[in-house]
Amino acid sequence: MKITLKKNEERRILSGHQWIFSNEIEKTEDFEINGQIAELFTSSGKFLGRGFYNRNSLIAYRHLTDKDEEIGKSFLFRRLSMANALRRKKNNCGEVYRLCNSESDLLPGLIIDKFYDRYSIQIFSAGMELLKNEIKEVLMENFKAEFIIEKNDNDTRTLEGLEKREGILHDSTDSDEKEFMAELDGIKIMIDLVNGQKSGYYLDQQENRVLIRKYIKEGDKVLDLFCNEGGFSLNASLAGATEITAADSSGHSIKIAVRNSELNGFKNIKFLETDAFDLMNEYFQMPDRFDFIILDPPSFTKSRKNVFTALKGYTELNYKAMKLLKPNSFLFTFSCSYHISEKAFEDMLIQSAQKADRKIQIVEFRNSSFDHPVLPQMGETKYLKGYLLRVTV
Repeated sequence: MKITLKKNEERRILSGHQWIFSNEIEKTEDFEINGQIAELFTSSGKFLGRGFYNRNSLIAYRHLTDKDEEIGKSFLFRRLSMANALRRKKNNCGEVYRLCNSESDLLPGLIIDKFYDRYSIQIFSAGMELLKNEIKEVLMENFKAEFIIEKNDNDTRTLEGLEKREGILHDSTDSDEKEFMAELDGIKIMIDLVNGQKSGYYLDQQENRVLIRKYIKEGDKVLDLFCNEGGFSLNASLAGATEITAADSSGHSIKIAVRNSELNGFKNIKFLETDAFDLMNEYFQMPDRFDFIILDPPSFTKSRKNVFTALKGYTELNYKAMKLLKPNSFLFTFSCSYHISEKAFEDMLIQSAQKADRKIQIVEFRNSSFDHPVLPQMGETKYLKGYLLRVTV
């Protein structure tokens, strides 16, 4: 298949971005099926490379290579090997990490999380869906995969014209029990790839979870909101916090969090299945104040049109957290929405501090963990923003 761009619409691809939108295409030739490999040309006929084409998606073309090379099993092996080599450059990277981070690893629409010899994959493009069997074979033959599951229950697939689907693609573990224990930076975690959220466990926050050990001291009182499966709370307990309250609205997440706490022998974490906003309102009626608060909410917006409403939600959350802190204490607050810029989030923090009659200092700014690289040419790949603040009166 051949795609010809409108005049000057190649500039973003030449800079390193990996998407072409449907309104940037002049014409297509020899279309057969969504997701097929297409050759990309400028309006003057210059060859730009190959990628996936989807007639029904706003992101019509996803770039794979600047070269005239075959896209198949060997190509996938080379790209995944390159991604794996990057992770292995980190000292003590371990055996649990994100092996492939989609566009950031030059494999658009493909996420693979590695848990020892078990792999969880997510596919967000029609082209990668067509290559799913080849992806499975590469993991089995070259990455010693004993278990592979697809976790494709995501709204992004609907935009690509793909069905939501979850299921086991390969299993040679000889066991009906699919939960297993992993150890991450000295903490034991139960992983449930079948029933867990997203890929099975949120790896993007791992380095940020460990970071709090530097700032939490013995005797601290900690509040962990949107705690998911307890990662931040477990690290707070290891750091010596005396009393930890962790809350999440997901009963399944709380159940696993309790198990994780028991697995590590931590007895100072109280897990609550409740809405974070409701819990904060309860604390406003009580004398309880905290030395360290973590706010790691789910994305408040999936599109630009809801940014204003999302920022109102962030403001309410952060203002109340600042009010619930003791003087000279810490707030570790996050946004995982690409549509909320760093500037917008920082402005929100300033407004929240004013509303709470508090002063704030940015002690550390954080992104995702090392296994979630970012393409600077694609702002879409830089979604997580974390601010460790000292909050004073």
